[in-house]
Amino acid sequence: MAAMQQQLDFIAYIQRMLAEGDFSATYKFALLHAIADVCVEHPLQQPDSELVITLDELVDKLILLYWHHAVPFAADSNGDAALLKQNAGRQSKVISVLYECQQNNIRNIRQLKLSQYWPAIYRATLATLKDGPLWRLQILSKQAECFLYPHSNSSKFIKLNPGIAYSFRRFYDLVVYLAKNAWLQKIQSIKDNQKLLGAQSQLHEFLFGVDRNALNKARPVLIEIQRGLCFYCHKPLKDQSSADVDHFIPFARYSTDLGHNFVAAHSGCNNSKRDYLAAQVHRDNWQQQNLVQHAAVLSTELAAYFFCDAAKSLAVSDWAYGVAQANGAKLWLNKDEFVVAGAAQHVQANPVTMSIAPVAANDAPAITAADDSLRLCYFPNLKIACGHFKTGNISEAEQWPAPTGFGTLNPAKHFLARASGNSMAGGKNPILDGQLLLLELISPTSAGSLQNCTVAIERQDQSGDNQYLLRDVKKIADGQYLLLAKNADYPPLAADETMRTFARLKGIVE
Repeated sequence: MAAMQQQLDFIAYIQRMLAEGDFSATYKFALLHAIADVCVEHPLQQPDSELVITLDELVDKLILLYWHHAVPFAADSNGDAALLKQNAGRQSKVISVLYECQQNNIRNIRQLKLSQYWPAIYRATLATLKDGPLWRLQILSKQAECFLYPHSNSSKFIKLNPGIAYSFRRFYDLVVYLAKNAWLQKIQSIKDNQKLLGAQSQLHEFLFGVDRNALNKARPVLIEIQRGLCFYCHKPLKDQSSADVDHFIPFARYSTDLGHNFVAAHSGCNNSKRDYLAAQVHRDNWQQQNLVQHAAVLSTELAAYFFCDAAKSLAVSDWAYGVAQANGAKLWLNKDEFVVAGAAQHVQANPVTMSIAPVAANDAPAITAADDSLRLCYFPNLKIACGHFKTGNISEAEQWPAPTGFGTLNPAKHFLARASGNSMAGGKNPILDGQLLLLELISPTSAGSLQNCTVAIERQDQSGDNQYLLRDVKKIADGQYLLLAKNADYPPLAADETMRTFARLKGIVE
């Protein structure tokens, strides 16, 4: 079982490497391919054996892999201009030196090794290997995770960790396929190469890419429901006509456009997030904005351009975050900051915080509760626990008549859910098990003071499911908060960074 788990961890790591690694050039793809080749060529004594790979072996492999890349791609161009680039800047040193050798009638690797040019190309390739990809291959989400081999100061070899060489042998076809495919896409993405490649460079985008014209239709709708703010940093989108439409679940992870999967963002935030999954706090905001508050608006406005099904978008996000948590993946929080999937996230200095996007009073028409046409969302599976944290979800919603006697209600802010438990069954205004509660969504900008308010708290359990708890809030020393029950049988809880307030109790519906 341990060996099987390690192999699953290996696949998960390769998957994360290609998703979270920084591939500014193609060297890391070549190195991954080279390591796999060497592992196949070395017989192993045991599945958990370590394997020492000399840098000489890796240099040989890299030169072999790049040899055909140094052949001019375009017959009507001369010199370096006819070569495909391996990065977005100047031509890579390895390609330039190999091209020079070929121009001097070196036709294969054997001739190259016997020629006077071999020492120079060896030194150039070794320097490139040591200066970059060898120690940057295992940088995931800006941090070193040495799953394959330890980072050391050795100038002679690397040593694969126990069982890694076996995994490379076991999954050689898959690793090489992924490395080559990513390598190909990198070359196609470099603008200088597109002049040489012509229409081929757009083939992947043409066959499997995003419909940019359709995305333009989503932009004004998203900007309106986000009130002109960037989804991720909540700062104004100054030039709204050029705001980016981001796939919240990255298109690279799930390559189908879903109408509820879009958010509007600054180009800087979008470019920083790239193909990463966003942190849980962003996911909470996305679910509240796109799948609850504005689900109907998005379906109405975007159904002509995209498949719109909020339940399917939720299912896709559950799948993506489930895989991320199982793999121990990093989630993007903000520029150059990541958190581990499933880990508690401290997002605000105040330990009692809001996890959803702020809701303005004019997001939906405010209608008095005396109007019989007003409907509020009732969530039958959202149990607001009056005891200990209880798992619940908002996967189902029903439209119920708004209760009377509570003044002006706003369907974008107010909703209904059941109490569950007896911790609040005390004092002058007890809350009993099963009672229907009227709650109001709150945010850091709209909550005001929570001192002595009854609020609904949200957190996640170890499996990633949402849990909810109803308590009174009392501020204590050093800006900390206690969560108090009305029933003396339940001791106070100290609010911590795993908890987020998401609603204030407006009243009990008789």
